[in-house]
Amino acid sequence: MGWISRVTRAAAIVVMLGSGFSPLVVSAEETVTQAEVMVSIKPLGLIASAIADGVTQPAVLIEDGASPHHYALKPSAMRSLMEAKLVFWIGPDLERFLDKPLARTSAHTLALMPGAAQGAGEHEKEHDEHGHAAHEDEHDRVAETDHHDDESGHEHDHGGLDLHPWLDPFNALAMARAIHREMVALYPAQTERLDRNLARFEASIATTDRQIGEMLNPLRDRGFYVFHDAYTGFVGHYGLKQLGYFTLEPSQKPGARHLAEIRTRLESQQAVCVLSEPQFSGALVESVTSGLALNKGEVDPLAIGVRLTPSAYTEFMLDLARRFERCLGSQS
Repeated sequence: MGWISRVTRAAAIVVMLGSGFSPLVVSAEETVTQAEVMVSIKPLGLIASAIADGVTQPAVLIEDGASPHHYALKPSAMRSLMEAKLVFWIGPDLERFLDKPLARTSAHTLALMPGAAQGAGEHEKEHDEHGHAAHEDEHDRVAETDHHDDESGHEHDHGGLDLHPWLDPFNALAMARAIHREMVALYPAQTERLDRNLARFEASIATTDRQIGEMLNPLRDRGFYVFHDAYTGFVGHYGLKQLGYFTLEPSQKPGARHLAEIRTRLESQQAVCVLSEPQFSGALVESVTSGLALNKGEVDPLAIGVRLTPSAYTEFMLDLARRFERCLGSQS
């Protein structure tokens, strides 16, 4: 198949799918409950639940199946947000829809994007009820990064920021320590319990990280594609060979030339595996990979269906690693 033919085929795929590329419709009823501590997305809920065990139960703002890239806050969720005392989120690069709502709440808000100031950030109130400084000198910050949205940048480039930082266990550990600090300030009488929870989480991260490393290390030379650019932290931390992704951001249709390039690489057997995601239609991936001897798997960066328990984060990471292992390790 010539290059022009591959481009034509890819273009036809994009046209054929049309609106089918959009995220799958989520019909589940809203389940946000009132809580003193709230998190924006499920992955943060997994980490916060480990730290808050026996003290309080964090509530997740965005329901399962919804994408934080493009989300409209429901009125009832807004009311819960207004009544919360402490809110954790990744930051405006991922959850832009929270910019204005967080500016309106009296809750203490903390952006957990690595490199972000450890305080309320752009939403820090003139009167910080808990007396928190920005914590800009805290050693737990993972990296120094500047927030800038370049609307004219290629495919809404986020300045090199990893918008899914919780998939690197060391980032998750830094987030847990930041969550611990804020919860100690909110619940000073529970400091001893919170300290024990953090120590337990730190130990579980060390054990899980070692397990995943042993699992994936033999597969580091096996190339693969993912549906969208969500796994930078996981791939980088474990030294995996990600060749690329179908789309930078789930709401954007990939271009015909980009799809043709992926097809060329797949045909030349540079990749052994393609990983899709449950909350988006698999028709695009299926069309591009049709007829090729490839392993296919499904991974989920947003922990859909995972219950909030003290061990949920490490269980989620182990499950993610096993899915990579199956796709990379099995023979087509």
